[in-house]
Amino acid sequence: MQIRIADCPPEGLHMEDRLDPGSLKDLAALQESERCLFKGPLSVALTVTPTAEMFAVEGRIRGEVTLACSRCLAPAECPIKISFKLTFSRGIPGDEPDAPSETRQLQSEEMGVVLFEGDEIDFRNVIQEQVIMAIPMRPLCREDCQGLCPRCGADLNHETCDCQKKEVDPRLAVLKKFKFDA
Repeated sequence: MQIRIADCPPEGLHMEDRLDPGSLKDLAALQESERCLFKGPLSVALTVTPTAEMFAVEGRIRGEVTLACSRCLAPAECPIKISFKLTFSRGIPGDEPDAPSETRQLQSEEMGVVLFEGDEIDFRNVIQEQVIMAIPMRPLCREDCQGLCPRCGADLNHETCDCQKKEVDPRLAVLKKFKFDA
């Protein structure tokens, strides 16, 4: 998904597309590792507006991914709903192109500017980054997931186990006798 900047009218340009996650390098690697399975294509909508030698981009990405539940390892369906705003520029505003990087006060990342070269802006890397940041770190198959027993590995959502629930460290057992006067 890319645009030629010469084709972007002053009032802006709206683009919509459905992208196969397998066509994006990092998302394909996630799928190949089988840690993350995308259910169908990603729905991407972008609005690109030129502003003083820069391009303001507002985007929306929708999709669904299947991950392993962080408590019981069952499949967890997780919707991906992302809205973002970025600014693309050929250079850092007010920066001298020949200035050494040590003399620059701010880098493009610190300013929230995505740099591009040439006559086209390619949005594939930005789309990948946004999707990866939206994937939950601790997905749950359901809110009340009980997880696995840490001793025997039983799935506590479907069965109970006879493991002792609370094991007290013998060094702290003396604290059981401690009483507070109320």
